[in-house]
Amino acid sequence: MNGRLQGRVAVITGGASGIGRGAGLRFAQEGAKIVIADLDREAGERTAAEIRAQGGAAVFIRTDTASAADNDAMAQKALDEYGRLDILIASAGISHAGYDPAHPGSQRRCPIVDKPLEEWERVIRVNLTGVMLSNQAAARRMIKAGNGGAIVNVSSIAAIGPAPMLADYSVSKAGVLMLTRVLALELAPHKIRVNCILPGHIRTPMTAGLYETAQLMPPIGRYGEPADTAAALLFFASDDSSYITGKHLAVDGGRT
Repeated sequence: MNGRLQGRVAVITGGASGIGRGAGLRFAQEGAKIVIADLDREAGERTAAEIRAQGGAAVFIRTDTASAADNDAMAQKALDEYGRLDILIASAGISHAGYDPAHPGSQRRCPIVDKPLEEWERVIRVNLTGVMLSNQAAARRMIKAGNGGAIVNVSSIAAIGPAPMLADYSVSKAGVLMLTRVLALELAPHKIRVNCILPGHIRTPMTAGLYETAQLMPPIGRYGEPADTAAALLFFASDDSSYITGKHLAVDGGRT
């Protein structure tokens, strides 16, 4: 690896598994010190330990990104442990995939006319409000430090392609796309760049129920892996994109 993030500190929400875990492993290889933030303490501690076992620096903090207080503690953790906060990867989210009535955190396909309000509000709270709160907490500290920074949000191709039966998910991810654009303009004077990626069908624990039909196969002929999204996140987090802000990149194998 080229050490493109040498000396920098990255906070990664949803970092215990999937896209967030992939980013943590790759960023550590590139020299960043990592704060893994996630609700799943066991998996989060395991990911942080894996990074350390590979010679990197990583700590874990249990974080509910729908909580303003948790986001504030998460951002402060980076300063307390490493003295700075340079990068935020906001990848925490929930999906309709793998719906299980015994676990309210999972989601299900449902037409808008039948959508229970509590399900709609939960998806919006986690996928959109949670991203806003994590962006807010990180940006406040970046502004105060005066060193610039990079925020990269994880949206979805559902943000630009309406998905029937998945209105709450699609709307939440479209909101992340617009949040990214607005915040990019607001933070540009502080040399803080804000971009986002739009993953397609990436193999993660959250999307495990999606791969039952060949109709979902992207034109490139394979499903994506967390390493694919990690490469795109690295581009936006590093100086390779130093003149890019307010943009999105679909990581979808040609799906869109």
